[in-house]
Amino acid sequence: MWDRRDPERLEQRIRLERDGTVTALSGKIDFGQGLRTAFAQIVADELDVPIERVQVVLGDTDQVPFDFGTFGSHSVAQEAPLLRKAAAFARRQLIDRASAKLGLSEDKLDTAAGAVVGGGKSVSYGELLDSEPLAGVVPDRVALMPETRRTYSGKPTPHLEARDIVTGRATFVADVRLPGMARGAMVRPPARGAKLRSVDDAAARKMPGVIAVVRQGDVVGVVAERDEQARAAAAAVEADWHALPVEGPTAEVTMRSDPEVDAGLRGAAMRLTQTYVLPPIANAPIGPSAAVADVRSDGATMYVGTHRPFGVREQIAKTVGLPEKKVRVLPQITSGTYGRNSHADAAIEAAILSKGAGRPVLLQWTREEEFAWSPSRPEAVLEVAAGLGADGRIVAWRYDEHTNVHTAAGLDPEVLGVTSGRNALPPYAGFPVRVILHIEPTRLRTANFRSLAAAENVFAIESFMDELAVLSEQDPLAFRLRHIADERFRRVVERVAERSGWKERPGSRRGRGIACTVYHDTYVAQVAEVEVSLSGAVRLVKVWCVVDPGQTVNPEGVRNQIEGGIQQSASWALKEELVHRDGRVMNTGWDTYPIATFRDAPESIEVLVEGDESAPPTGVGEPGAVPTAAAIANAVFAASGARLRSVPLTRERVRKAMPG
Repeated sequence: MWDRRDPERLEQRIRLERDGTVTALSGKIDFGQGLRTAFAQIVADELDVPIERVQVVLGDTDQVPFDFGTFGSHSVAQEAPLLRKAAAFARRQLIDRASAKLGLSEDKLDTAAGAVVGGGKSVSYGELLDSEPLAGVVPDRVALMPETRRTYSGKPTPHLEARDIVTGRATFVADVRLPGMARGAMVRPPARGAKLRSVDDAAARKMPGVIAVVRQGDVVGVVAERDEQARAAAAAVEADWHALPVEGPTAEVTMRSDPEVDAGLRGAAMRLTQTYVLPPIANAPIGPSAAVADVRSDGATMYVGTHRPFGVREQIAKTVGLPEKKVRVLPQITSGTYGRNSHADAAIEAAILSKGAGRPVLLQWTREEEFAWSPSRPEAVLEVAAGLGADGRIVAWRYDEHTNVHTAAGLDPEVLGVTSGRNALPPYAGFPVRVILHIEPTRLRTANFRSLAAAENVFAIESFMDELAVLSEQDPLAFRLRHIADERFRRVVERVAERSGWKERPGSRRGRGIACTVYHDTYVAQVAEVEVSLSGAVRLVKVWCVVDPGQTVNPEGVRNQIEGGIQQSASWALKEELVHRDGRVMNTGWDTYPIATFRDAPESIEVLVEGDESAPPTGVGEPGAVPTAAAIANAVFAASGARLRSVPLTRERVRKAMPG
């Protein structure tokens, strides 16, 4: 087990076995981004072995180095250089050992397919492990494999786990089965933050299959032999709760304040002020939260779906009263959750029930619990004002973002700026800017969501850019290009316009909209084509996207991520809205909270991966989802004249906004 204070050591990252297989170790989690495949490509290239021999272990807290968590599209950028250097260092050690074993100088040796070769001799990697395993501090500088000799990096490669997933062999969290495992169900309070006054569990304890009714503080649950028994008994527990309203915090952060903004607005030839509103939306995972806990007096093993295995280890240790080193977290495959799994709700509850019952326990939330109790994406009200000069260029920009906290990381202004204020600063140049973030209270539970606040802010910024273009009678593409100074940014915008045939008219009741941004140094531009019926129904027809994520390990993996982000964001834009009253979620099922299905998918999504190979790799897990809603809304305006400043873009809202 590796401590977070340890230096970067080879044995933390790479293990070679005597049979020639390689194990790569990372604290990151793959929940669909393709990290396992990308890491295997990197290690296979640097160690000069077939990729089939590389196994990637992710998140097992007893094996991998400490990692804070998997979010923010940082994983490849953070881990790829470390794994590459560690694998290159391992290859260097193998050549050193082979030099002594073969009696040849290092400059006469090379590697090929898992062996060191030279002078007509060959020795496999496994034969070089006789003395001791490879180990040592990874140096800051180590010679990497030349790009011309890389077999896998930069090449489309299918996800290593894809076959198991589509054939049903993959083990998801709720598939885990342990000897003697029981099932758990929770007794839920009437509202978030309620305190437990008393419990009458006499009837529940007498019900069939019940093993234990467990209480720890304000947490109450039932453990039974079967799931339906646990749920029936939980419903029979009579709990008296004291409900107090819980609200999120408030704060105000000035993210940028150039002194010329007010004067620029006053002296502008044209001015525009608009407000954009985005509702809270649910994470809505296809598979609700689940965890398996096996808590004993001498240790605990947790099978979970999480973005933060070491965070879960810390929380479970505190919850059950064990040292962290006695808790092992084994992340399993989970359905897409896009921020939901940063919170260990199910894991903590399962651990409490397992400790109380003295049995391994599987706890799986219901669909209703997932909607009602999991954290949601915060709502946002975005007020934008800008002035244009006589030449049609922006001369001043004022932006006020009103939203709730997006993470539990505290109210430090710097933290808020990169979470709740993410992408609030416009990516355009040449004018003074004032951006103020207003954190406002909410009774809803809010937290991490795919792209944090970026999707909301870019919806407002890119919708407003379109409105400014219309006000000044300029083409939306040309208007954007006038305000782009970054050449990489300009290139993706021009390329998506070229690929989509921006200048063409798509036909009656169809329109195209453009939106673009820079998200964590990943450049992304999209054009959406929609069809709007006379009744206001919006059909997404096509989407074109150009993305530049710097050096690209697996272009096919990038395309998959971007396509998935576009599909999910289209669902947010066209369908999703979490309805709540005094902090209680009202729509707790698919019948009242619709999401996009196959029938809603566009006819085509074309993603061009055009990374600048001279730039370091950046993330793609989130950028694809960021500009989509704005591109769709701008396309709706182009098709129907309906300018909507709030989502979802429902039939009723579009029809009401249509002119005449």
